[in-house]
Amino acid sequence: MAVAKERFSALLSEVAREVTRRRSSEACCGDLTLEQFETLRAIAASAQATIGSLSGGLSVDLSTMSRNVSVMERNGYLRRARSAADGRVVLVGLTAKGRNALETLRCGERDVLGDVFERLSPDERSEVVQALEALRGCLRQDAPVAGCCRPSVPRRKSL
Repeated sequence: MAVAKERFSALLSEVAREVTRRRSSEACCGDLTLEQFETLRAIAASAQATIGSLSGGLSVDLSTMSRNVSVMERNGYLRRARSAADGRVVLVGLTAKGRNALETLRCGERDVLGDVFERLSPDERSEVVQALEALRGCLRQDAPVAGCCRPSVPRRKSL
């Protein structure tokens, strides 16, 4: 059992490192960092993005997200505006430049990992996707999967 746990941990770490390496070196994000591109994607997917919701959704510290949003606003990718419903809330939205970046840059997982997917047989693809979905469920604190334990160390609460 201990050998299987060690092998699982080693394989998962190796896969995570390789995915990170590929996303960092093979993604073409123009003048955006990969984190900034992910922020654009999160804003596009949200009806009302705030710095707090982006911070929680992307698991980034609030201060880091605030700095990233400021840089991206200065570079013309984002705009901030007060909510009409609640003036205390600052909403973050995409500019035309930000929308264009999402449409034209090749930073997505499909672009970076598509060759890996193509090397798997159709049967393997289905099995790998199913295993990854189960693993993702185990990694999420609030969505335990049957047979999966909650992390022993409490995770940072989202804002």
